[in-house]
Amino acid sequence: MWFVTVLGPVPPAHRTQEWMDHATQVLAYRVTYGITDQAVALGAAPDEYVPRRTEWHRELITNLRRW
Repeated sequence: MWFVTVLGPVPPAHRTQEWMDHATQVLAYRVTYGITDQAVALGAAPDEYVPRRTEWHRELITNLRRW
């Protein structure tokens, strides 16, 4: 459910690669941090400051706002 809500359907060919890149990053984040929430793509924001995770989470939020 979260996948289509956040990313929508596959876009026209000229934007497919960018869409795939974002989808891959979101999936990688979910696997890396064990996110299992079925409604929220990235789960809750990191509770504590963990530089790489916090940076990655912010980057994904920014990129997903464009979709």
